Amino acid sequence: MSQDFLMIDDYPKVQETVRPIFHADRLLPDRVFKKRYNFTLLADFDYVFTTGLIKIVHDNRFCDKTEKVLLSVRDPEPISYFHKHFDRINSFYFGTDITEEEYIKLLWRNPGNRNDALIFNSETVVWIPDNGRWAIWGERSREIAVIGIDDPAQAEFLLNEDGYWIDAETAVAEFAAMPYRDHKAPEDFARPLIENYGSRKDLERKLDEAGIRLKPGIWADE
Repeated sequence: MSQDFLMIDDYPKVQETVRPIFHADRLLPDRVFKKRYNFTLLADFDYVFTTGLIKIVHDNRFCDKTEKVLLSVRDPEPISYFHKHFDRINSFYFGTDITEEEYIKLLWRNPGNRNDALIFNSETVVWIPDNGRWAIWGERSREIAVIGIDDPAQAEFLLNEDGYWIDAETAVAEFAAMPYRDHKAPEDFARPLIENYGSRKDLERKLDEAGIRLKPGIWADE
């Protein structure tokens, strides 16, 4: 079941979980992962924030039924903003058996000001499971979430079964271009994003090495 907003005493544990995985002082298009994952895939932030996350935690390639997942908002800042106003931090632990309805209610939970519920006020968010086999970094204004994974079976699920995850090069031409004028990502954002998170060729090579065949239609030019 989902939990309430965490208390200030929980913050050191949250930081101990986040710091080995992420460079918390960085933002996209920079490399936000400290840990080097074999695959990094991108999806639309709003999809991952809601339905997409539940698909992941309910799949046994990612989590077992007894695990917990940390959801931690990094912006607004947990201490100087959220704790100052609400005497809590904007983070939760929830079990992987959480239902989609329970998870959505968690996002809508009112900390004391309706506009500060996570569904509205969560610019930068991370999700990290107990097992550490994957992690997600999301930025709302960029409309991007990035997952880091090592297991080819997880990559196959996200690409072939879920179908909303893709390489950075393709993302830049699709949902990652949405925040910009004429739906075209600026070169000084697109180039480092692709360099840091992988081109279509990079992904194709890794999938070929892992013996994974993609379903037709994954890329728009097929």
